[in-house]
Amino acid sequence: MQANIQAEILNIGDELLNGQVLNTNASAIATMLNRIGVKVAEILTIGDDAQAIEQSFAEGLKKYQLLIVTGGLGTTKDDITKKSICNYFHVGLKDNLQMKQHIKEVVKALNRKVSDSVFTQSMLPENCKVILNPYGIAPGMWMEQGNAVLISIPGVPMEMESMLDEIEQKVVAHFHIASTIDMHFKTYGIAESALSDLLDDYENQLPSYIKLAYLPQMGIVNLRLTGHHADAKMLAKEMNCRREKLLEIAGEYVFSEENKPLSLLIGDALKAKGQTMATAESCTGGLIVHQMTSNPGSSLYVKGGVVAYSNEIKTKVLHVDEQILTTVGAVSEQTVLSMAANVLKLYNVDYSLSVSGIAGPDGGTAEKPVGTVWIAVANKEKAEAKCFHFGRGRKNVVERTVQTALYLIYKLIQES
Repeated sequence: MQANIQAEILNIGDELLNGQVLNTNASAIATMLNRIGVKVAEILTIGDDAQAIEQSFAEGLKKYQLLIVTGGLGTTKDDITKKSICNYFHVGLKDNLQMKQHIKEVVKALNRKVSDSVFTQSMLPENCKVILNPYGIAPGMWMEQGNAVLISIPGVPMEMESMLDEIEQKVVAHFHIASTIDMHFKTYGIAESALSDLLDDYENQLPSYIKLAYLPQMGIVNLRLTGHHADAKMLAKEMNCRREKLLEIAGEYVFSEENKPLSLLIGDALKAKGQTMATAESCTGGLIVHQMTSNPGSSLYVKGGVVAYSNEIKTKVLHVDEQILTTVGAVSEQTVLSMAANVLKLYNVDYSLSVSGIAGPDGGTAEKPVGTVWIAVANKEKAEAKCFHFGRGRKNVVERTVQTALYLIYKLIQES
């Protein structure tokens, strides 16, 4: 078993440096490495410059046991990483039969004419082991130099992410990494700082091989308890003890121990009950139903949603009484309760939620400042509404509204 494995993530591409493309790859790779106990010591972004790339290879493999490189792979002239690998390792290109067969299968599945240049992707450095790309033809490549490993993968996020599971398995096996256990706790109703104070003594008493991480997300704080140790049985026993202690201290705020987004937790709960939901949204503009329907299979439990941004739609589609809107306004308890009750009937579902608020930057008053949001959730037995003040910043208000509304309907489903 090797301990204290350190890694560097090297991102290649002019488009990353000039801001054309957001570098999400580094985050995804770092998350994977952290999960298996590999410390990311450095993240570096460089342009499409062969000399800089080869120099980065030399420096990275000298300092760290693992160097993961993304970008610079493809059928166009910016396919610079493969050439740099050959130059650095002093090897030539060789036609890889495994890769050639993979390309043929991808081309056949496309059922259309493609350029012959795609088959240049089967020409790989002589010293590499192939990591196949489930969603493309740019290969993943594994090269070893002494005790260090260089892994090169495509920069297209979907392709890169599809290869991470295999890379994780190979890294764990190659470096004989110790057992790793992750436990997750989703909390609501307590700020990150207050939760940290509550768990201060608990965290100070953790052994060196167990760490607690705080991952806040718009009103929800995710806790991750991670343990790394060579003795798998001992680690499992210790982690279970630490889990029970954490729940003793902060259990009243923990609403899930699954590492899933709220939209998936809701979907799982509805599928288990064979039930459905719908939404009525004003200030969120359909983002809630969008999050719900982004999940595969969501048609089983999401019937639809109404984006009632204007009062006209609130009255004509959701049948909110005009008197409510003229007396107490669109951002009110009565309005969201009416929206939730009527969308429940409109779609004939088991659960509904509704939101109406002032996202800003304009539209606030002394009584209802920017950030004021009413949220209602309902089923056929009961309905409840709550008022929240999410502060300023339009994006902040909208995102916190989405997360809070999802939490409230999840809680109602769990309690029903």
